[in-house]
Amino acid sequence: MRFPGYNACVSLDEKALRSLVTLLEEEDPASLALVRRKILGVGAAIIPYLDELRPAATPEMAIRLESVAGELRFQDLRRDFVRLSLAKLPDLEDGAILISRFGFADVDGAVYRDWLDKVAAAVSADMPSDAGIGESVRRLSNHLFQSLGFAGNETRYYDADNSYLSRVIDTRRGIPVTLTVLMLLLARRLRLPLYGVGTPGHFLAGFKEGGSALFVDCFRGGQLMTLPEVKRMLVRNGYEWRPELGKPVSSRDILARMLRNLISIYQKTGAADRAERLSTLVEIVLTGHDTEPQ
Repeated sequence: MRFPGYNACVSLDEKALRSLVTLLEEEDPASLALVRRKILGVGAAIIPYLDELRPAATPEMAIRLESVAGELRFQDLRRDFVRLSLAKLPDLEDGAILISRFGFADVDGAVYRDWLDKVAAAVSADMPSDAGIGESVRRLSNHLFQSLGFAGNETRYYDADNSYLSRVIDTRRGIPVTLTVLMLLLARRLRLPLYGVGTPGHFLAGFKEGGSALFVDCFRGGQLMTLPEVKRMLVRNGYEWRPELGKPVSSRDILARMLRNLISIYQKTGAADRAERLSTLVEIVLTGHDTEPQ
């Protein structure tokens, strides 16, 4: 089989890219597998040509085009996760936006960063210059959960959208970890020393005031909690309290937790392929290495 203009070491011109994509119509399984490998070797540059053919394609061809485009996008995403995870402390905001790209390939991170900037600026404009940490956190919490109406999605808790930061911002509904991440990203812009606290079955934001630890339950409208109240909540929910549960968790662990939530959701809904890809991303986040061939 001949692949017009194909050379693994050079870029293909527009005509050669289109010719290569049309070869996905091959019926012979071995030939089709070879075509897929060649296309994947070209990389993301060929995606526009895959998309171009889809409207007029037969149903079977459309499935092939979408499958290859999805694999190419995931290749790119994996590379971005590797770059993110090489840092000693992966950036939480960058990671949350990358996770959103897994679910929604066309997510524009700049749009959501701009939204975060504007919300933080609005909170800052209303903040007294002498406000302490407690007052500052309360004002941020009030703006986020009262003025803007963010809340826990109790009726559709296991909807995958709740685990994508972009969708949480769009819908103003989320689960504990994504709502807490949202608050942490705003707190960072306001230079407030909040941190994530990962407890079994729940996730909180924490901060210190006057030497005492306080916590914000972002799933329950920004409710402030003391350490004894957090302990009682865990015991009430059937978990044993351990001192390490009240300590800050790293951005790496937060991102891994967000990904694992999605894995659980997709496993329950029968989307095994998506769960498998997310497992690859968890491994990358935790180790900084991509062990799968690309």
